[in-house]
Amino acid sequence: MNKTSKNTTNNKRMEALNQITEQLEASVREFMSGNKYKDFLTKMSQFHNYSLNNQLLISLQRPDATLCASFTKWKDMERMVKKGERGIKIICPTPYKKQEIEEVKDPKTGKTELLEDGNPKKQIVEHTYINYKIGYIFDISQTDGKPLPTLSTPLEGSLDNTQKELKNALMQISPVPVSFLPIEGDANGYYHLQDKEIVVDSNISERQSLKTLIHEISHALLHDKEIVPDAPTDSNTREVQAESIAYVVSQYFGMDTSEYSFGYISGWSSDKNVQEL
Repeated sequence: MNKTSKNTTNNKRMEALNQITEQLEASVREFMSGNKYKDFLTKMSQFHNYSLNNQLLISLQRPDATLCASFTKWKDMERMVKKGERGIKIICPTPYKKQEIEEVKDPKTGKTELLEDGNPKKQIVEHTYINYKIGYIFDISQTDGKPLPTLSTPLEGSLDNTQKELKNALMQISPVPVSFLPIEGDANGYYHLQDKEIVVDSNISERQSLKTLIHEISHALLHDKEIVPDAPTDSNTREVQAESIAYVVSQYFGMDTSEYSFGYISGWSSDKNVQEL
């Protein structure tokens, strides 16, 4: 292939990928206007949003975690933590109040107000301080009970020859080792930040497996600080990016993942503008 033909091929490829990306954004926005998305948001609003530090702690201890809450919160959701499950450690702020005697300051001058005998005027002031302690939460995979609303429908079916070739190629270019093993709970796969490995659930369909593999390789390439120092740190951006790439690449190779990807991206987007995408 000469240089001109190669450039033409690359331009056509980029044009096709850009078109798929634009279709994805429009489709996700449309999905987010439906009742299924509204019902999901209503339920998810009852869950706590964890700080960046706690998100990292969760990822390090249980990389396949998808939705976490305390023992009490799961009970409120009519789900119980399974016997023998080990909690995920997080840092919990514990505010407390303390009364202290302080000198009264003039609000205009900032100087201490004095009594008739010349001594400083004092008052009791209540301050709030924060200590920190270790708390424990549990992923949904560690619980049983009433199902939660879902946005995504698992992909079913087998791969055609082209898609099988794509999967083999991905295995070769993956920046970290890939394993196919049974995973408990709802996660289809994960990229382990510490162990530098990708695990894909061996029990899912071939189509879901390929889509998941692309998703996790995207994490490994884009979100490892050792590879990309300025990689995004918030979960929303990381998950929307990885799933968007999985959708675009899958679609380009003839595998439509919209039944899964639209819901997944919507669930991790911060708002209907889909800024992360």
